[in-house]
Amino acid sequence: MAKNPMQRKAQNSFLLGMLLTVLITGIIIALLFVQLNKVNNELKILQANKTSVCVLKSEVRSGQTITQDLVTTKVVDSTTIPANAVGEVSSLQTYALETANGLEVTTNEKGEMVVPDINSQTGEQQVDQLTGELKYRVIISNGDSYYYQDTGEKVEVMTIPMIAKVDMQPNTVLTDTLVAKSSERITDDVRQVEYNMFTLSSQLQNEQYVDVRLRLPDGSDYIVATHKRVTIPVIEDVDSVSTVILNVREDEILQLNCAIVEAYQIPGSNIYVTLYAEPGLQDAAVPTYVPSTTILGLIQRDPNCVQTAKQELFNRLYENGAMKNDATQQRQPINNALNGLDPEEAQESIIDKVEEEITKTREERQRYLESLGY
Repeated sequence: MAKNPMQRKAQNSFLLGMLLTVLITGIIIALLFVQLNKVNNELKILQANKTSVCVLKSEVRSGQTITQDLVTTKVVDSTTIPANAVGEVSSLQTYALETANGLEVTTNEKGEMVVPDINSQTGEQQVDQLTGELKYRVIISNGDSYYYQDTGEKVEVMTIPMIAKVDMQPNTVLTDTLVAKSSERITDDVRQVEYNMFTLSSQLQNEQYVDVRLRLPDGSDYIVATHKRVTIPVIEDVDSVSTVILNVREDEILQLNCAIVEAYQIPGSNIYVTLYAEPGLQDAAVPTYVPSTTILGLIQRDPNCVQTAKQELFNRLYENGAMKNDATQQRQPINNALNGLDPEEAQESIIDKVEEEITKTREERQRYLESLGY
């Protein structure tokens, strides 16, 4: 049956509407596809830029050792962090490696562990005669042991702790510029020793760094031990007011003992601690205290003292087998003060002071045991 003009017009309008709908729908689908493709590409780029970084879980102070329990790993966009960010928590364990004689272990372009090739006679790093480049020796590991690749000789490699250069807040991303190698070397002869005869700063807090100094009545002042991290014992939830714990090498123990005894002998002398203002940025001071010849001889003969520590002390105090002039001059005020003392009175003073030490130690030990319920 023939359609009238109105029906044909309605049918044509319907078909045109359908065509436009299909066309618009196609355009929308195409635009959505383009947008979706763009989003997918952006997601791929973001995913490719993802990287792991170490961030702090809690606040740390300048000079504080950064241990694994203080750090966690977060995955972030690499374009939002510094290029020198520390990547994995496990890298804290190998942040800095050194040999027992103080040579830094680094990685060459092949990814091998290497140390400078040092001339045993001159102490200088050797140079390749053909290329003029500095020479290095490759170190290989076998479990927990390390060996020189060229000779198979075993070499002692130590992990040097990472410390904070400055105060940092939680969620701070660790970077190479915010951390440094600790000056403390945990060698075989390092021990934790309690001292209760030092005059402590009123502002001293746990984990801070100090120098231990000896001051004589004439104003002479000597650095005995340098850049030592303090641990303050806690008894019944209260910090000790008189006792600190230091990590000290065998030679440092002997030097401190010598300085303590001489402080006991000389009336008006004082052995005390001074705080570092920014221990993460400040280098350790150079000790200026010269122990007695008896202690120096003992240090040189003591099999418990590591050889590198003995050599450092010898190089600081001696030249061509004889004590240097400046070391002799530094020691002279102490000798003068000791020579002017009555031997019996000096000995009685030592006995009295040592008895005070023992009493303090016993009292703190008793309070500690009582806090544990014994």
